[in-house]
Amino acid sequence: MFNAIIVDDEKPALDVLKRLLEKTGQICVVGSFMSPAKALAEIQTLRPDVAFLDIEMPEMSGLQLAEKIIEAGNNIEIVFVTAYDKYALEAFRVNAIDYILKPFSSDDIAQAITRLKRVRPLSVVFPLSADEGRIYCFGRLSVYGAGCSEAVKWRTSKTEELFCFLLQNLNSEVVKWKITQAIWPECDSEKQLNTNLHTTVYKVKKTLLSANIKFDFTFINGRYKLELPDVYIDTAEFEAITHAEITLSAESIERYKKALGLYKGNYLEENGYFWSQSKAEEYSKRYRSLVSEFTKYYATRTDYANAEKFLQKALTKAPLDDALNEMLLKLFFMKKDTASLITHYNKIKDLYQSELGIAPNTTMEELLRGIFKL
Repeated sequence: MFNAIIVDDEKPALDVLKRLLEKTGQICVVGSFMSPAKALAEIQTLRPDVAFLDIEMPEMSGLQLAEKIIEAGNNIEIVFVTAYDKYALEAFRVNAIDYILKPFSSDDIAQAITRLKRVRPLSVVFPLSADEGRIYCFGRLSVYGAGCSEAVKWRTSKTEELFCFLLQNLNSEVVKWKITQAIWPECDSEKQLNTNLHTTVYKVKKTLLSANIKFDFTFINGRYKLELPDVYIDTAEFEAITHAEITLSAESIERYKKALGLYKGNYLEENGYFWSQSKAEEYSKRYRSLVSEFTKYYATRTDYANAEKFLQKALTKAPLDDALNEMLLKLFFMKKDTASLITHYNKIKDLYQSELGIAPNTTMEELLRGIFKL
């Protein structure tokens, strides 16, 4: 099942489209918006697979909204819905997969879903139904209860952190002292630690129950264990796709594109937990490996435009990443594109200096010098 958002400034059209989409049994509408700006603000949280956008809206046109979605590096397919056919050419310039004219019918919706399946096959999408909870960890933790379109609100920051810690150790037994050391490192009173832990565990359970998320929570011999048998987790899907050696081919490429799309940002980056850093680096390495393989895949076919597209998109998520910046400079070097190499080098030189107080590494400097010798 695909997750979708709808953006239309006319409420009747919004309601009709939502009803037609959900009637197919293949689309779950996770958000309906009359304001493009609000939709844009919620996209990172809702993480839809597809966006159905009206084109003529007073605040921001659907074309402008689509461009902002693409610029933000979101892996979202676009379907335009409009009463006018004059925008068709512009629509496809932003890589829309379909263009539906109002008043639309069930056949129009079926055609759009067929096209969606072609570019994002269901075989590479983990099934999501309105009866399952959803958890996203790339960027910032977002937890959705069964059939809910709004993220869970945690009662305290420590409740959220404890859930994240147990989620990172999902299906594994964790000794009590490891939990308390990670969540309350500043506390040295055993009694207070026990109180904190018991109270916060209770709040985690209560939050999951109120969201109608099925879970098993056990405490045996001083060890805690959390299980979430029916819940979708983006990191689990990412791991399932990237656990083995990455081999890009015509048959596997869409599956690996799905993994790239899952990586909305570094693991729990916005939560800022010190104990999640090693896991974040593990996922970051897998992501860089994916980007590297896509770059090689397209570069060996002299499809430099696609190779650059994947690197540029990756750099929107990690602009200070040495490996990604080196790959892009090497691509420009391979193309003998002196202007682009110099421009990007100067860009990262300024960025590294302002953000880190350092210069680009030796490899990047050598690529800069080497381009002048070609």
